[in-house]
Amino acid sequence: MKVTKIDENLKQYANARTCEFIDAINTHGSMHKAAAAVGCSQSTISRSISMASKEAAMRGYSPEHDMVRTVPAPFIVKGVSTYYDKEGKPSGQWVKSRLSDEAFQAAVREGVAEFVASQAPIEAPDEPRDYSTDVIPWIQIGDAHIGMLAHAGETGESFDVKIAERELCGAISMLIDEMPACERVVVNDLGDFTHYENFSATTEASGHPLDFDSRFPKMIKSYSRIMRFIVDKALTKAKFVDIIINQGNHSRTNDIWMAELLRVGYGHTGRVNVLNNDSVFIAYRMGKTLVMIHHSDKSKPAHLVGVMTTDFRKDFGDTEFHYIDIGHVHHHFVSREHPSVVIESWNHLAASDKWAHDAGYRSRKAISVVLRSKTYGEIGRRLLPIQEVRDRLHGVGMATPKGKEVFSV
Repeated sequence: MKVTKIDENLKQYANARTCEFIDAINTHGSMHKAAAAVGCSQSTISRSISMASKEAAMRGYSPEHDMVRTVPAPFIVKGVSTYYDKEGKPSGQWVKSRLSDEAFQAAVREGVAEFVASQAPIEAPDEPRDYSTDVIPWIQIGDAHIGMLAHAGETGESFDVKIAERELCGAISMLIDEMPACERVVVNDLGDFTHYENFSATTEASGHPLDFDSRFPKMIKSYSRIMRFIVDKALTKAKFVDIIINQGNHSRTNDIWMAELLRVGYGHTGRVNVLNNDSVFIAYRMGKTLVMIHHSDKSKPAHLVGVMTTDFRKDFGDTEFHYIDIGHVHHHFVSREHPSVVIESWNHLAASDKWAHDAGYRSRKAISVVLRSKTYGEIGRRLLPIQEVRDRLHGVGMATPKGKEVFSV
């Protein structure tokens, strides 16, 4: 890499050591001479300057791309549209910004803490008195997609916020009523609990429009009621409830604030533990059993064993039973990418939207509880199909959707 001079303005986005590298290059005129002067390798200097350049670009500074209108910290640039005249020179520019992920998460935590500061504490149900300490039930909530809209005429069954809340709460209630009393239970939200995360009802990453039911506040209120119901119900069967809220590609913003809301709302009880979900990879160790959870929109299943054995190396080596739980794909499958690791995706209860229906996806709709032992790994499970949920809800006077019409003579 032949370098004779580095832009001095880059130092605004660099740490002290990188600033030293920039000065050395500008003084000595080359990367090679600069490396000799500061006593490090050329690759270290190159990597440091590259990182500073990326940080500068995120803040809106990249002159070689006509980006010179920066945004203040803690904002980062979301997009830049530059307009050019007939001679190819910039004539105007539109810079869109957003809070950095770290700043956004800090703002969420501060806002939630402030909101609940003056509210009466949540009263937790009485804990069970006689329970198992070895077996931990895992309630596997596949992509719930609260807020998605489907019409029976197009997809074979209707789905909206009201249907989603009724069926999910009904299914959770049925599963927990059947569960044995236990010291701990895990509520595992595998991501995409909500169908969208903004008022435009589009995906944050790509801006794709989604089929959505009514208003954003309506979905959020339902989401809050459902999570409150699940936690309160789980507390009737377990002394401690561990909650895992995975970041999903449809729900990432909501996943961050919901985790913090539950953490603050139930923290005083000493019985509800909400795992940190700042990372998209979450690990949970129970005795000889290790579980890693990931929505799988970021990393494909074939790569997940490598993540588990690298990021959680010590716990992997100290345990005998290894599981990786994923969502995202909506259908159930089991894969053994490594002899001692079981990768499994979990079904969901939500209907298919028009896009998934027209693409031919026809996954089974169900929700599961998996019994995992600290000593023996998985020892059993209960799969509750949507047909049983609807039959039992219908038996107590709650309407269930009809299937797709068939013309017959």
